[in-house]
Amino acid sequence: MSRDNKPKKKQINTVQQAFDKALKKHNLVENGDKILVGLSGGIDSLVLLDLLAIRRKYFDVDFELTAVHINVVNIPYVVDNEYIADFCKKRNVKLFFVEKEIVIDKDKITTNPCFICSWNRRKLLFNYAKEHNFNKLAMGHHKDDAIETFLMNLVYHGTISSLPVRLKMFDGRMDLIRPLMYLEKKQIVNFAKIKGYEAKLKTCKFDDKTYRRKILSVLEEMKKFHPQAANNIFKAMSNIYKEYLPE
Repeated sequence: MSRDNKPKKKQINTVQQAFDKALKKHNLVENGDKILVGLSGGIDSLVLLDLLAIRRKYFDVDFELTAVHINVVNIPYVVDNEYIADFCKKRNVKLFFVEKEIVIDKDKITTNPCFICSWNRRKLLFNYAKEHNFNKLAMGHHKDDAIETFLMNLVYHGTISSLPVRLKMFDGRMDLIRPLMYLEKKQIVNFAKIKGYEAKLKTCKFDDKTYRRKILSVLEEMKKFHPQAANNIFKAMSNIYKEYLPE
């Protein structure tokens, strides 16, 4: 291997090791699983599908892998359908497109549009997985998402909660899994660049109006006075001393 390729190989190995850690620690993929991947067309979901397809090819574990793209037609969010269809075909993954129009409260869509859109997409995704008897639903949330969600719930809802790596749903009939949870966004983006693919997703016009954007700016300020702020927040979620908290 040339010297130029060694750093890239190291980055790929780091991503795959973090991915494997999540799979093994939380038993995310098991024999006989029927796994559905929510494929938005963004970098996170593309990397998730790619890594699962690789593991299906080389794992001793036998599992089915399918992808679905949810398109809410009356909310501006455009994806290159041909690109993601070809992406799945090259990895021998079946892809289904679901189109749906939703009823939108005009006042809410201007005050918190991202929540309205994402909530409805998740609802459609969960319903699709349930109706087609998938026992696992895989989503591309990562470490940064968990940290931001933790801060959002703390500030806006007064709760200490975030995104679990594995969550039982529908009375245990299906598990929501997040295999990218031990990866940072920058690691996912670098992996995609090395592998030669990019997100085929046009930015929504409401993207800069979300609560998550505001929380992200707060997190960036935290990093200025302590570089390890984000990592420490992530570690704190599994390092809670309840006896030292007021009730």
